Amino acid sequence: MMDQPVLVLEDEAVVAMDIAAEIKDAGWRVLGPAGTLERAAELLKVERPAAAVLDVNLGGERSLDLARQLRDDGVAVMFLTGYAPGVIPDELSGCLVLPKPIDLDAMVRALSELAPRS
Repeated sequence: MMDQPVLVLEDEAVVAMDIAAEIKDAGWRVLGPAGTLERAAELLKVERPAAAVLDVNLGGERSLDLARQLRDDGVAVMFLTGYAPGVIPDELSGCLVLPKPIDLDAMVRALSELAPRS
């Protein structure tokens, strides 16, 4: 059985690679990591993820519209942010929010609840 795909959207390359490696080591298949919304959109044309790990702020752009689209499509969404929790609008309050700097173990535990490995 194929592992569940998880989209990783993070614009800091080193952080993105750490997140992707941890997700892969935990048994999921990584889509990306994507460093831009445009790259994430390209990946989503190819495959629908079971879950998405999204940085809120991508060099001045926000991932909130993408999060809405993914959530509406039934994809579990987890935000990573260095901002206060209020940055996430009320309509996305059901999405998990983890603070930066990322605790990778906590991220994997949370992802296990959002998108069980197959």
